[in-house]
Amino acid sequence: MKVSTSEGRMTMQQEIAPIAVRPSTLNGISELMVVSHYENDYGNAVRTLNAVRRELAALDADTPPYRLRGLKREELSLMGSVALHELYFGNLGGYRRAGPNSGLGRPDWHEVPDAFASEIAADFGSASAWRREFVGTAQSLVGGSGWVLLTYSRRQKRFWNQIAADHTQAAVDAAPVLVLDMYEHAYQSDFGANATAYIDTFMRNINWETVLKRIKAARNDQPPPNEDPSVTTDIPSLSVEELAVQIANGSGVQIVDARQRNHMSRFVDLMAGATWRDPDCVEEWIAELTPDKPVAVYCSWGFDVGRNVTKTLIERGFDARFVRGGISAWYALGGARALRPAAGNM
Repeated sequence: MKVSTSEGRMTMQQEIAPIAVRPSTLNGISELMVVSHYENDYGNAVRTLNAVRRELAALDADTPPYRLRGLKREELSLMGSVALHELYFGNLGGYRRAGPNSGLGRPDWHEVPDAFASEIAADFGSASAWRREFVGTAQSLVGGSGWVLLTYSRRQKRFWNQIAADHTQAAVDAAPVLVLDMYEHAYQSDFGANATAYIDTFMRNINWETVLKRIKAARNDQPPPNEDPSVTTDIPSLSVEELAVQIANGSGVQIVDARQRNHMSRFVDLMAGATWRDPDCVEEWIAELTPDKPVAVYCSWGFDVGRNVTKTLIERGFDARFVRGGISAWYALGGARALRPAAGNM
């Protein structure tokens, strides 16, 4: 969250959170669908929330009550949408880490890990009973829309499955620990009208490690865990909002698109003002950079490649930073894009 001031009025500006899952590692859920969901639907929620907050900050004493009421309702719904999308992306990604098929077919194998089953046993009786209700709740939204949440009530010290419609209606003083998006934009491009297949596939892609960390924090009245994969103290970084300010201020920042060649060749665009550089050939192009100008390096999502290239540039004496969230975060912000050079010129 960032505070901005205009004409003496403070506005809380929501920043884009880097996507918390590597989209290419999911099983049965396409990278294209997840990235589109993040850049378009989540990004639109953040941008619209900030627009509503700017409108609220500009209101004066003569504003009609209905106008204030409408904006506050819209702000609440958008705040819920932003938070729930971030939690949804954060609890995806368990398929490759857990190796879920390693014991499939054996009597002691369980889709839901034992550590999670023990956490919810007192409130649902068993993991299978919890799963049956959670999946059934999701299926009840087929043809409609909404969110399905497993929440921990701090007031009642227990877990509940619940529906959150219109990004709101969340239980009071309850922490969502598992979030499933049942709006059609979350699954239609991969699954069409077959929402049941989407639900089943989601259950096979849950990052249970993240869910258990959320449960621990909720039970102990601690802040939710930081699920930003770009967080690091070892390599300098900047947010997409900070990069936008640098560009607008005419800092002369050199923007390096460091996406892998096999990734870059699948897309026709890149960040406006950026130059694609093959991360596998840093020594071949590093001399083309201006030594006394800052460098911003981005990859697809801000996980490894952008950091590695940035580290190499720093070791060669450049003032370099990697862009948290990569180009997907830039597009979610609504940042400008341009066509990449023809393949023969790459």
